[in-house]
Amino acid sequence: MASVCGGTLSLMDAGVPIKKPVAGIAMGMLLGDKGSVSDDNAVILSDILGTEDALGTMDFKVAGDRDGITTFQLDIKCEGLTLETMEKALQQAKEGRLHLLDEMDKVLSKPRPELPSTVPKIRLFSILPESIGKVIGPGGKQIRALIEDFGLSNMDVDDDGNIQISGFDTEVLEKTEAFVRELVSSDRGRGKSGGDRPKYEGPPAVVGKTYNGKITGIHNFGAFLEILPGAEDGSYPGLEGLCHVSELHTERVRNPEGFIRSMGVEEFKVRFLGINEKGRVQLSRKDVLLNPIDKIEEQPKEESAEEKAPKDGGMSDDEIDIIAKAIEGLSE
Repeated sequence: MASVCGGTLSLMDAGVPIKKPVAGIAMGMLLGDKGSVSDDNAVILSDILGTEDALGTMDFKVAGDRDGITTFQLDIKCEGLTLETMEKALQQAKEGRLHLLDEMDKVLSKPRPELPSTVPKIRLFSILPESIGKVIGPGGKQIRALIEDFGLSNMDVDDDGNIQISGFDTEVLEKTEAFVRELVSSDRGRGKSGGDRPKYEGPPAVVGKTYNGKITGIHNFGAFLEILPGAEDGSYPGLEGLCHVSELHTERVRNPEGFIRSMGVEEFKVRFLGINEKGRVQLSRKDVLLNPIDKIEEQPKEESAEEKAPKDGGMSDDEIDIIAKAIEGLSE
């Protein structure tokens, strides 16, 4: 039962928000005649170490808070117990439990308001999904710099803009969040003023075509790659897309960063799958591994004016149709 008391103090010291402190005590019983259950010769013992179980005929563990019992356990080595003996044991257990809670209150009466510096903490916040690239940086340089500069245990950025940071110092986590929000504030400002973030304006990617993608970011949900370059004058960025973790390999990839780092490359081949309903570029390395040859559906070409022109000096089909309609009109 000492572990119940110590466990409660440990939880409160760690800042775990328990509702009420709990203490435990064990009640033992000694009998002159072990086969008897007479109340006349029953001696009830209060203990928290287990001596009453080894030497007595009853082990009655009772734990609870100031308002009542939360749990109990009973085993006996005699034939039975009378109600009078149980009543006496419960009353003695209550007095012992309240005494233990008083002593525990002298040390710590409620959970600490904050977790101690030895306990890791997690902080969650979100940014605009289109600002993810700014937080991760080219090849993951920005996110690695954030982890190193602020001394974070880890930092996760989901493709929906949710960010989770972890560390031991609450103040550092707050500063990290403030820094990230400041980092992406320019993107947020553009959104509020109605302006658009610079978009790719070069030739469109072809669905089903394989591109040599330059790694611009690696995270737990996949890798960002640039498959088409931006303008030389910097007027618009390159075409960047996500190769989801499920599309990195033919087999399951548990750790995208470790997997890509083990490849030892800064770029790898991916296939352009198209644009999803959210307007994001979808890429796949798995599709390239399974089908090395591109399967591009040729779009029907519009006939040029020269192709539509009559050959050998003859009339075009359009001219023939016009003349035919005119003749039909005259016959009517």
